[in-house]
Amino acid sequence: MSQLKTHYVYPVVVERTETNLSMYFPDFPGTAVTAVELTEGLGRAKELLAFRAQELEEAGHPLPAPSEPEQIDLEDKSDRIVFVEVYMPPYRDAAANKAVTKNCTLPKWLRDAADDAGLNFSLVLQSGLKEALGIDKQGRL
Repeated sequence: MSQLKTHYVYPVVVERTETNLSMYFPDFPGTAVTAVELTEGLGRAKELLAFRAQELEEAGHPLPAPSEPEQIDLEDKSDRIVFVEVYMPPYRDAAANKAVTKNCTLPKWLRDAADDAGLNFSLVLQSGLKEALGIDKQGRL
């Protein structure tokens, strides 16, 4: 995979409704958030952009080029375009360190002995895998 970008900046259209704000990314069809106020909405839009960017990166798909403001058709004269920037490394780190479930099969007598000893199966398995792979506590080879 090519070198991943650390920052992405995309336009988001902000529409005001009677009760809240609706925000969508023209470059990512089907992506929208709602919020009562702009600060909340921008935070949600940033998370949505990070999620969608990571989803495309992991699938090996390129992200679309950000639209220029003059390329975006606004539905209402009160609609506004703002830009959302996302710094990807923290989102990638969180995804890489997310706990996942992996089924493991072992003999009943071994499970019973580990239960009797009060061992944490997850920690023991992680420790054993790190040792087998030559990875230190911080995840470095």
